[in-house]
Amino acid sequence: MEMSLFKLIIIFYAIYISNCQLSVNQCVLRCKDNHMREMDNEWSTDFTLPLISLVQKTNNESAALHLFKSICNSNQLLEKCLSSCNKSQETAILLAGSKSWEYSCGHIDEVKSQFTCWRNHAEEISIACRATTVLLRNSMLQFTKNQSEIFIEHICSDYDKFSTCFTQEHGRLCGLRSEVITGRMFHGNREAIFNMLKMKWSTLPTQCGYSQLRRDTYYYEKYSKWNSANSIAPLPLVIFLFFMKYRV
Repeated sequence: MEMSLFKLIIIFYAIYISNCQLSVNQCVLRCKDNHMREMDNEWSTDFTLPLISLVQKTNNESAALHLFKSICNSNQLLEKCLSSCNKSQETAILLAGSKSWEYSCGHIDEVKSQFTCWRNHAEEISIACRATTVLLRNSMLQFTKNQSEIFIEHICSDYDKFSTCFTQEHGRLCGLRSEVITGRMFHGNREAIFNMLKMKWSTLPTQCGYSQLRRDTYYYEKYSKWNSANSIAPLPLVIFLFFMKYRV
């Protein structure tokens, strides 16, 4: 893909920030910058989930596990740092991003059990979901040029198609457990992205509403088959890219 999800999100939030008057205190900036320096090599530049991208780019499972644990440690340090700052919207955003890793960092064995299959089938899954990836990429590109409600609607709808394809392909190739885990990851990213959209648009199209998250259908039903009814949500890059303007 010529345009990665990482770059598209940067463009989107550059637009968002340019229309907002934000004054971020130095405590939050310090915590954010320290965390971003530590995470510099962990950002996903692919149109996929950060954790899956991490597995794909490492040479072996041990290296992937080491990076995974370093992310968990970095998030703990971020939370500790932010606890010394005054409460603010910016602090809440960063904490929300950090908390999204809470389950996966507390249940590492469950996640790492999927590493081998994710790596082995990464290319096949990418090819199978190329059409939905292009749809989402184009919707986001259109949105950077025209921030109208119709394009928000397209993003929400296309993200559902994109995430459903990747989730089902992981299930087809790696089994039900993998399908459930990746489904929960995409669910977490989806909530983060659209909650950020709500910071600018108080009312979003119905395609972006919680009724579209299928809590009581597809993913939830499959997830409930497992005794450990927990969710995994990766740290969404959008949380930190919100502050890119303030990096020094």
